[in-house]
Amino acid sequence: MKKIILIALVFLNIEFLSAKEISKHEIKSSIVKIFTVANNPSFRQPWTSLVKQFTGSGCIIDGDKILTNAHVVTDSTYVEVLKNGEIKRYEAEVLSISHDSDLALITVKDKSFFKNTVSLTIGKLPNLQEKVTVYGFPTGGDTLSITKGVISRIEHQRYVHSGKYLLAIQIDAPINSGNSGGPALSNGKIVGIVMQGRKSSQSIGYIIPPSVINHFLDDMKDGKYHGYPFLGVVVQNLESPILKEMYNLSKSKYGILVNQIIPNSPASRILKLGDILTSIDGYKVFTNSKVEFRDQEYTDFTYPLDIHQIGDEITLEVIRDKKQISLKVKLDKNQNELMLIKKRKYEKNPTYYIYGGLVFVPAINKYKIPSKYYKMFPDEKREELVLLHRVLSSELTKGFNQVGGLLMAKVNNKEFKNFNEFVSLIENSKEKYIIFEDVDNNKVVLKREDVVKKQKDILARYNIKTSKSDDLNVVKVVSKSNKL
Repeated sequence: MKKIILIALVFLNIEFLSAKEISKHEIKSSIVKIFTVANNPSFRQPWTSLVKQFTGSGCIIDGDKILTNAHVVTDSTYVEVLKNGEIKRYEAEVLSISHDSDLALITVKDKSFFKNTVSLTIGKLPNLQEKVTVYGFPTGGDTLSITKGVISRIEHQRYVHSGKYLLAIQIDAPINSGNSGGPALSNGKIVGIVMQGRKSSQSIGYIIPPSVINHFLDDMKDGKYHGYPFLGVVVQNLESPILKEMYNLSKSKYGILVNQIIPNSPASRILKLGDILTSIDGYKVFTNSKVEFRDQEYTDFTYPLDIHQIGDEITLEVIRDKKQISLKVKLDKNQNELMLIKKRKYEKNPTYYIYGGLVFVPAINKYKIPSKYYKMFPDEKREELVLLHRVLSSELTKGFNQVGGLLMAKVNNKEFKNFNEFVSLIENSKEKYIIFEDVDNNKVVLKREDVVKKQKDILARYNIKTSKSDDLNVVKVVSKSNKL
């Protein structure tokens, strides 16, 4: 009888090992190589673009979708995918992109591509020192690369693609160009998507955690990307004993000082300057602007906001006039809506306007803008800043050829609200001179008659087809006598 039992146990062990080996094979079938042809715009010369080709990685998830990085398919004109172990490439299409979280979903038009593949599932946030396996197609070879590493740190990091400050996982597995978009797995589940490495250090790479992945997938359920909610406050730590004493918080380890409230933000409806923010949706805010997202693990106080969707309502605990109060706030704005310096628009050529060799653009984060303007916000007078980006040298611009990087304030002594209005002021002017004045009162002046005569020649000299981007909607001014 004992011999029979032992034999049975051996057979069970063999079956378990076989199942484990099959599982590894199935995982490999879910990893894909992505080939992208992209039309990358030039921000130095916004009327041009450059075709580039590069590769990345991705993995198949539920619904015949492939999860990858946004930067792998950004500005793409043609995308193909290749399954591990095969030689046929399939044409793919981009379904949705979150540039904030550097994530994208693509699919393949020919559904036979998904035959004999499995859909990987999103796991839980891994633990520190947990082992992970990274799959992808880094440069240096054509076949699937599999490396191992451990989770070394979990905290907010700046995402290189977007500049967004979100939770990220640091691992020590080697990450190279081409790994982007590939999954990091633990126990057969996705615990991160490879996004970036640190060039100045060895074996430091970052993966996008499950909370950020799930936020993206949930956000896209209605077919439209909304982004991350933004409370709209600038805060100060309260680690100083003197500051804490002044606000009667000497014995407290919770609370940060609200010292700026952004106009039209959710916070502007309920918070006041001088409020002490002590809790966000149940997460206690420590005096160093950190929250405990897991037992004895801390990250930026924005974490409780990041896990919510636009439109959600949360509860804030605040000390105001030495009293603890509870406030409800609806998170109905993202950060880009509330900033004067906007982020670049992807999958879209840059906006520009050329007048007599002066190249004007909306002041977005892709251009060199003084840092103080990133702390300014739109109001009734100004929705958008206009930048004199560069000057195309010609006889018209003599004396101004070295001018560039000026933020415009007026055209012929008239202020403007946005870029379209700025262009309208120029095109509708009948003045002899067009006078451009920047925020420091510097002036650049062109003679309107000369521009009319020589504009086409200047554009031809620099091989520019059109003086303005297709998206400009210039309003023509109609004189009162001609109005109906």
